[in-house]
This record gives sequence, structure tokens and C-alpha cells, in this order.
Amino acid sequence: MIPQSLKENKPKILRRLTFFALVLFVGAVQNIGLLPELAGLRFLPLLPLTVSVSLFEKETYGLNFGLLAGILVDMNVGRADGTNALFFALAGFVCGLLMTYVMMNNLITASLLTAVFEVVYAFFSYALHCGVSGGTLRELLGFYLPSALLNLLTLPLIYTFVRLINKQFRLMEDEEY
Repeated sequence: MIPQSLKENKPKILRRLTFFALVLFVGAVQNIGLLPELAGLRFLPLLPLTVSVSLFEKETYGLNFGLLAGILVDMNVGRADGTNALFFALAGFVCGLLMTYVMMNNLITASLLTAVFEVVYAFFSYALHCGVSGGTLRELLGFYLPSALLNLLTLPLIYTFVRLINKQFRLMEDEEY
């Protein structure tokens, strides 16, 4: 016998499990190194994915999905000190919060939020990896910021895919009522 509350929330639970599996899959693909490098630039799809998923979930679930994505990034870094987990969790929380109370969910706001978090993450990564050891401005302008731009250019594909998943489960929710 399935409890009534579980039956009522089944589409929400399935949607969040699908997003969870998507974040795990993208994290595995990113960490294994299956993604190609473009002119030596690193492709990091977990940040646009975190922003996109957080736009369709509220701030609590945005924080959780961001934390999961950040943990996956930290697992691939030599020193897993949790800084990426904190950054991604904060990004997910802020995006979910803004969508809940301030902004409308569309590709333009997704692009704006992703651009902001990509640039902040580029400076954050530069400070963590190069700033302590005396990195040059050339590394920031030649690797970190162009990588952020590459990730931003892939956002429309990621956002559209996440939106399609969300739409299918929202239709399931509407059918049940």
C-alpha cells in the first residue's frame, strides 16, 4: 500500500530524481574526461546545469543540487577541500531564491545568472589555483575567462534540455489533479 502523500507527490519526486541522475551523469562525464577540450579550454557543464536546474526548483532544492554538483567537482580536484561544493551550493540557492521571489524563468535570465556565476567562478578558481602561487594575468585572460565563455555558450542546450524534463513532469502533475 502506497501512502496518499507519496501518490500525490510522485511527479515531483520523479522529477527531482531525474535531475539528481542528470547531475550525477554530467558529473561523471566531466570527471572521467570524456568532454573534449576546445583550444585548451576546459568545459565545465556542471555550473550551467546547476543554474538551470535551480531555476526550476525552489531555493532549498537548488542548494541541494548545487551541493551535489560541487561535491562532484571537488572529487575531481586534487585537494577536495569543499570550496567548490560551497560555491555551487550558493549558486543553486541564489538562483532558486531569485526565481522564487524576483525573476521570471526564461532563457535570458538563465543566461544572465549563468554569466554572473561563470565569471565569479573563473575569478574564484583563479584565486584558488593561481593566486596563491603567484599566477599571472595571462592565465586569467587566456584560460579561466575564456572557459567561462565556453560554458556560457553551451547554456541554451542545457537549459532547453532541463526545461523539457521539467515540462514533462509538470504535465504529469497536471494530469493527476
